[in-house]
Amino acid sequence: MKPVLVVSHRGDNRRAPENTIASAQSAIALGADYIEFDVQQSADGVLYVMHDETVDRTTNGHGLISEMTSDEIDRLDAGSWFSAEFEGERVPRLDAFLRHIKGLCKIYCEIKQANVSDVVALLRGFGAPDDVFLGSFSADIRQEYRTIAPELRRNIQLHVAGSLENAIHHEKGHIFEFLETNITRDAVFEAKKRGLETMVFIDTPNTELFAELVRWQVDYVNLDHVALFRAVQQEVLLERQ
Repeated sequence: MKPVLVVSHRGDNRRAPENTIASAQSAIALGADYIEFDVQQSADGVLYVMHDETVDRTTNGHGLISEMTSDEIDRLDAGSWFSAEFEGERVPRLDAFLRHIKGLCKIYCEIKQANVSDVVALLRGFGAPDDVFLGSFSADIRQEYRTIAPELRRNIQLHVAGSLENAIHHEKGHIFEFLETNITRDAVFEAKKRGLETMVFIDTPNTELFAELVRWQVDYVNLDHVALFRAVQQEVLLERQ
């Protein structure tokens, strides 16, 4: 029984502000195998690690990131909203973010709105192709990176693809992602039988499901509760020895 690989969703977002270097460092310290992060682009073409279209929720600023200059974004405080401990944490530029974590973990990059060629160029410098996989909710972005970066693995969600057949034949995915609400043992086994790796996104501390995912031999879990999942996984693995 092999361990499920842990993808830390937006870094260790329970103990540090999401999508920051601090959250990435905390996730690495917890032993995350991958860090998931999101990419947006400024008005002057600089790539940033941020989930939302606006900076309002996770910084002390206001407005669309796509309408702000890099000078404006670089001055934002991306930590105080989370706690005073992280006051002064910045919205990381993608190139700096990747430099900080290179060699320490692998990455799952979700492209929100950004120049795909520019993102791919930075990801190619991160490491071997197997160190990276890509995802996006934008059909246009998915089509573009399938074309320009065929060597990079691609994640596609069941609720986006609509079916396993579509994920394989149209999306040409490598990793098939389920949600807590649509995961079943049979669906996992069928995807694996068809040659896809499997992943589950789960943002609740559902220890019963954690244990089942280990038993079903899901390949990845994309989650917020890294330490809790690792503890549950260890218990299940010990049971099977």
